[in-house]
Amino acid sequence: MRRFCAVIVLLLTGLLWHGPAQASGDFGCYPSWTLEHHDLTGCDDMAMLSPGNDTRTNLVLLMMELRAEKDGKPAALPASTTQEYALFDWPTFGARLVPPPADADSSDGYTEGQGSRCLSDAAGEAAFAGALTAAKDVPDNERALLAEARKNLAPTCTGASGGAEGVAKAAGEVQSPLGKSFAAYLQGAQAFYDGNYDAAAGAFAGLASTDDAWLKETARYMQGRVEVNRAQVDAFDEYGAPKEGSTIDPKVIDAAEAGLQNYLKDYPDGAYAGSARGLLRRVYWLGGRADKLAAQYAELLAVDPEARGLDDIALADEIDNKLLPGLTDQATTDPTLLAVLDLKHMRGPDGADDKDCCGQPMTRAALEAQKPAFAANPALYAFLDAAYAFYVERKPDTVLKLIPDEKSDQGFGPLAFSRQTLRGMALEALKDPAARDHWLAMLPGALQPFQHPAIELAIALHDERDHALDRVFAPDSLVKEPILREILLRNVADATLLRARATDATAPKKERDAALFTLLYKELTRGRPGDFLTDLDLVPADAASEGQDGSEGASDEYNPIAPTPLPTLGVFQNPTSGEYDCLALKETAWHLAKNAQDSRAQLCLADFLLVNGFDDFVLDTPPDARELGGSPSLFPGKPYARLTVYKTLIAGANTPANDKAYALYRAVNCYAPSGNNSCGGDDVPVAQRKAWFNQLKHNYPKSVWAKQLQYYW
Repeated sequence: MRRFCAVIVLLLTGLLWHGPAQASGDFGCYPSWTLEHHDLTGCDDMAMLSPGNDTRTNLVLLMMELRAEKDGKPAALPASTTQEYALFDWPTFGARLVPPPADADSSDGYTEGQGSRCLSDAAGEAAFAGALTAAKDVPDNERALLAEARKNLAPTCTGASGGAEGVAKAAGEVQSPLGKSFAAYLQGAQAFYDGNYDAAAGAFAGLASTDDAWLKETARYMQGRVEVNRAQVDAFDEYGAPKEGSTIDPKVIDAAEAGLQNYLKDYPDGAYAGSARGLLRRVYWLGGRADKLAAQYAELLAVDPEARGLDDIALADEIDNKLLPGLTDQATTDPTLLAVLDLKHMRGPDGADDKDCCGQPMTRAALEAQKPAFAANPALYAFLDAAYAFYVERKPDTVLKLIPDEKSDQGFGPLAFSRQTLRGMALEALKDPAARDHWLAMLPGALQPFQHPAIELAIALHDERDHALDRVFAPDSLVKEPILREILLRNVADATLLRARATDATAPKKERDAALFTLLYKELTRGRPGDFLTDLDLVPADAASEGQDGSEGASDEYNPIAPTPLPTLGVFQNPTSGEYDCLALKETAWHLAKNAQDSRAQLCLADFLLVNGFDDFVLDTPPDARELGGSPSLFPGKPYARLTVYKTLIAGANTPANDKAYALYRAVNCYAPSGNNSCGGDDVPVAQRKAWFNQLKHNYPKSVWAKQLQYYW
């Protein structure tokens, strides 16, 4: 019976391991490495409550908070060897808190709710067999006949059951009173699986007076389940999603609600109580009764996952699918649900000067009208009040008035962590000198998943803005997270720091390689070819000539938020192998060191970068100024762009004819074949590309480049 109940509970929830389409996938995530996230992106979730979080992440954090308040300590979570990051997506968060089952990828094609009623067939057969074995008043010959009939039922839910003849035979031959009751149950089960709900309802109702406890309780439960399935007739499409424009008769919804409520009234702790409550939520969802549905979920939020039969991730998925899309603050007074709604309604553009991206945020009056609902949880309301001031009104000074400084070395619960992180963000926004000390004081209490990396991000951001990169890379640095360190090395570090990290034998190999690659690339493309030649000796002779940085010894675990990997260091030892007849890269650098205006060497460097895929390269595309790594680079020189090189050589009066012809050829090809610039630098109009094309054809008609170029784009 318990197994049957567990299967039904599973059917009532959406499949656990699915996330929002924008969160991650084949194209990866592109997180914004900052603490301040005003809008949902799908991969900027944090361990603090935030408008930028997936609503499910905020919901789970608040569920953890409710249990922490009830138990007096943060929830105990399974240990994990998986690397945690300051930013994450919903699937990563779910997998950390509730590791996915081995068969997480299996699916019967029904993506939400109960799906096919036939999914319970196997569990139902086992439960029937167990109850039949325990029924001593059923003769052995009848027991065998009934068991065989149930075994052969084989429903498909697409037509008549295969074992209908066996059920009819059992109903006709069984003579004992209790045996007849089991046969009647089989007839009801057959009718249920065949979609004959009137017959099923009648058969199960007829078992109300049976003396067998299992039959009596199961039949009562099935009466409600029959009505739920009746309500679902023609309500869903072939993929299990609600049909657009479909309506369900309110009388059917009333009957389903009454049937399930009657079961729960008589069996509040029954074998199917969890399933019945799940089905009741489904009935409210099908019937559009948001107030009743919200009340059901509100009761479950603080309940221990084991007691409720649903883990936090599954419950958050269900609430996000069934309740939140249509929920208004008029339909509930539950503070947790209101808080999730409020944070969602605070979403807006990341920058104060950005154009509106997310609709009109909620008003302060709407938030203040909810205050009575938070009477029992003033700390949560104070946080929402402060969050509104920070994210919507952009008044960080108000945050400091609403959230006092609090420390904890015993561990921050989700709400306390959110409050103190928001306070730190307000200090940073006000450029308060106490901001860094605030982050340092939070570290001992940042013990829950993803909290410690978030504080590391805060410290890294502060030190970058404070022009104190040396603190991040000091031996006693508190910023240990490799992604954060690499972002700063790639985008902000000067040559001295890069060289120091590249040659520090105590640093991880991946960090050394990233520092050295960045150093060599920027020396090569920012006008320091002499330094490049010197530092090129740091590349191991056996360095791989292709692939990506970290491919040796790196974890095979997919990380959707990791920065784009850098190529391997051996690429700097590769031949140029472009269309222009160029020397090895080392020779090209030598010519540039001797004469920075050497047009052929400039073209060969451009060809090297073209051949190795360095157009629009990550080291030439710094993050937004609001993000980690967004400060002006300490490495002198501008990001490299091939088109800029070609334009300079085309305009140069002393550029040799063949070099100018190749520059014209390459400049036009920057727009091939899409018409979009693939070479970086400022765009030029079609008219300019046409002029270059004509210049090449007219001035250098005998050049191989004029003969090869057939179009302009």
